[in-house]
Order: sequence, then C-alpha cells, then structure tokens
Amino acid sequence: MPRPHAAVLLAVSTLLACDTPPTTNPGSDVAAPTGGPELSAEWLREFTREFSADALGGRLPGSEGAAVAVAQIIETMEAIGLEPAGEDAGWTQRVVMRGVTLDREASQLELGSGAGQAAPFVFGEHWVGTSFAAGSEHPLDAELVFVGYGVTAPEYQWDDYAGVDVKGKIVLAFVGDPPTEDGSFGGPAMTYYGRWSYKYERALAAGAAGCLVIHEDAPASYGWNVPTTSYSSERFHILGADGQPPPAMALRGWISSTAADDLAKRGGQSLAAWHTQALRNDFVAAGTRLRLSGKLVTSERQVEDVNVLGRLPGAAQADEAVFLTAHWDHLGTDPDKVAAGEDGIYNGAIDNASGIASMLGVAAELASGPALDRSVVFLATTAEEQGLLGSQAWVANPTMPLDNVLALVNLDSMNVHGETRAVEVVGWGQTTLEDRLVELARAQGRTVVPDTHPEAGSFYRSDHFPFAQVGIPAMYFHSSLDMVDGGTAAGDEIRAGVKQRYHTPADEFDAAWTFAGAARDAALVVDLVRDVAASDARPTYKPSSEFAGLR
Repeated sequence: MPRPHAAVLLAVSTLLACDTPPTTNPGSDVAAPTGGPELSAEWLREFTREFSADALGGRLPGSEGAAVAVAQIIETMEAIGLEPAGEDAGWTQRVVMRGVTLDREASQLELGSGAGQAAPFVFGEHWVGTSFAAGSEHPLDAELVFVGYGVTAPEYQWDDYAGVDVKGKIVLAFVGDPPTEDGSFGGPAMTYYGRWSYKYERALAAGAAGCLVIHEDAPASYGWNVPTTSYSSERFHILGADGQPPPAMALRGWISSTAADDLAKRGGQSLAAWHTQALRNDFVAAGTRLRLSGKLVTSERQVEDVNVLGRLPGAAQADEAVFLTAHWDHLGTDPDKVAAGEDGIYNGAIDNASGIASMLGVAAELASGPALDRSVVFLATTAEEQGLLGSQAWVANPTMPLDNVLALVNLDSMNVHGETRAVEVVGWGQTTLEDRLVELARAQGRTVVPDTHPEAGSFYRSDHFPFAQVGIPAMYFHSSLDMVDGGTAAGDEIRAGVKQRYHTPADEFDAAWTFAGAARDAALVVDLVRDVAASDARPTYKPSSEFAGLR
C-alpha cells in the first residue's frame, strides 16, 4: 500500500472534525486524522475499510500483510505527531515467536480400546489442535483420562487432579468453570479457571502428554467453527528467554462435544453423565479405557514480529503514562478455502481493524487538545489472536517501568453500528476506573452497566489481561446492546450478526456500517484518558478483585 502524499493528507484533513467525507476521493489511501471538536465516524470507517482490505491477507503475524499493517500504523502515528515509544528509540518492540504448522496429511490419530477397535480421530470433525513440543514428529500412544473441569483451586477447596496420576496421559477437560450453586468461581461470571489456556497450563504442570478441551457452545461462548478456524493455519507461541521452545505437551487442542459424547458412551458413560459426575463432591478423575495413538507432524519457523508503540508526552509528569491497547493482527488466509474457490481471507474488520482505527482516532483527538499532565502510550499489539502474545511480551519486557503505568484501556471489536444508551464494562467490579467511567458516561447521557454475558470470560480474552496479571488497573468496555435506534431488539439482532461473523471470512468491511457507536465510545475513551492523566489519585483494583494487591 503506497504512502499517502501531502495532497491526500490535505484532502482529508477535516475528517476528524465532522462526519462528512471530503470532496476529493483519496483512493486507496486514508490520511491520518488531525483531531478536532469531535471524533469522526467517517474517518474510523475509512481506516477500518483499508486496514481490513483483502490486500493485507488477514494480517497474520510474520506475513507480508502484517508488515503492511505495521507500516500503516507507524505512518499514522507519525502524522498525528506522536513520538516513538518502542525499543532503541524506535516505533516497534520485537516479539520473537515460534510458528508451528500442523501437517494434516502426515498427521494421523486413531481412537481405540486396545482390542482391535481403533477408529480414525478426524481433524476438524472430532478434534482440532497442534503440538508446541520441540521437534517435528510427536508420537502418541496414551490413555485418555477425564478430569472434569481440569481445575485446581485451593481457595474453593476444588481439585480435579486430586488422587490421579496423569503423567504421560491425555486429559479431557470441560471448558468453563464448574457451574456451582454456592457462588464460587465467580457465580455466573467466568474466572480464569474456565479459560482454555488455564486448562492447558494445569495439564502441563500435572505432567500430561496432552490436553483436549471439550467444546460446548454455551460455556465456550462460541461455536465449533471458532477453534476449527483458529487451528486451520499456523499457530504461534513465544520462545523462552534462551531462544528455545518452553516446555510443552505433545498435543493440545479441542474435542467436539459430539466426539466427546461418543467417546464417553464407548466407556458406558455419556457427556451428560460426565457433567453430573464432575460436580460431585467425591469426583475423582478416571481413565476412559480408551487410548489415542498415532503421531502429529509439524513444521516450524522462527517469526519475528512487532508491537508498535507511539507516545504523546505529558507536560508535567511525563515519566508516568496511561496506556491504550488494540491488537492489529488477525487470522491470515486459509489456503484450503482459497484452493476450493472460497473466500479464505480472515479480514478481521470488526476484530480488530475497528479497534486500531479507534485507538488512532483517540490519539489524534488527544494530540489536538490541551497538553496532558501525564503521557499517553498507544500500544498496537501483535499476535493477540494467538493467545495475547504481544501484550504478554510487552509486560515481560516493558519499554517503561511497570510501576509508571497508571492504567490501561483496551479497545477490541468496536461497535461499528449505531449509538447506544449504555456501555458495558467487561469484568465489572475490578477497578476504580469504573467509578470515573460512570461519571463521564453520564455527561454523555449514557449509563454504565455490568457485562451482560459474564459467562463468556471476556476479561481474560483480550490484551488488557496480561497487564491485570501484574496489577496494572486495566479496563475493557464496549457498547451495550440497548440501541438508541431500535432498543434491545435491534441490539440482539446486531449481536447475532457479529457472532455469526466472528473469526470467519465474513468479518469483512460492510459499507452499511455507520461507526456512530464506535465514535461515541472512542470519545468516552478520550474523556477517561484525560481524567486519569490529570488526576492526583492513581486508579487501583478494588478489594474484591482477584488482582487486588498484586502491585
């Protein structure tokens, strides 16, 4: 994508000041925002269109499209007037990853009882996954053990691994938290114990050879197509400090609910029976009398990609900063779909071209206004879709002292539709940032409400989470589904459409999107950043938060 010329910059210099497109057409380039009295929905719309174009190929880390995306972010930050805030006084921070691709043709698994009754265990139908273990061939011949929810939580007197040795075995664990009735595990809200990443971490710590998370739509909060899509292309993880792959199981992935039910029935059980057993006080993990055997074959490469960091320096306490995050990556292109004549580009328009557009729009708005006491750092992360790798990398190797980060606001999958009467805070009850947000939203004529789907565990699924894990007050909020035009009925229809598009090639730019909601939410972010940057009181986690006291 060519860089915009000065004439193009001039032609669109009014885009942040109004919602009317310029009279000249900038063609394939979208000039940088310049700030103004209000954020422009039109600029957010046009940047999202360009950033999610087919030419970027789905923005998979390490790809040509990723390099174009990074260049576009840096170019826009420069034009806004931000200063570099990356490594070595530059715009970027290196994130070194290992990319692993499963050879589906060479990989073969079968499920059997050892009595000559083995049956193919089919990728995409029965399971999806890969191996992050060192090497390219990963033989498997291991017993399958059902470990309930795969949770060890001493504070709730809960241990699904008690009394069982899973070393060298493959564990099966339900996604989500145990649905207890006593309010433990956050009640209806998912805790980190419910996340698939926790299931893998716990299984690895127990010495398991592999872990398959049992997928069910409701507790996962998405359909089987989402893990299938996630594992249809190269997967990434961060290398250890020594440049070597960290310890890993031979197999990690998901098993479909249908396949899990069939597997349970072969042992005289059922998925429903497993659910009942997993909630009993006397539950003990048990073998299924079935074995998974075969091998996984993988290829690997070292991928060096980058986070992008721009800084708006503060006028009084420049060494302290408010952070904004948004991930620039998505899922790339599925060559099998393309070969079949299908749309195989995962454009990631809502997720998360809209978030990058909004973060840059906020940057321009703040840069055009009065100087702030403290700095603001805008962090565009890589590899969020691979498990929050870019934000994890920043926290592990920060470009400024962690204690100097006052707070963080994350922008992910913005409301590209109309305005709403409220905003929802994901992970309600965590930080004092919520109290400030309530007052600022009231000035907009809106209310603040808790996340209406806390069971989805969204607080643990985006780039603010690694910051929360080290005690930095982090907030993620988004528009509610109570639309100004159409109320909750219209909002439910929008939600259904977004869910259908999520992590599919259908998440591509739609000319019907108004971005009025995104502009409204971005303006609220501007107000919140200004408030935090000017306040003498530092945001904190509330005493009831699981992150209280970490700082």
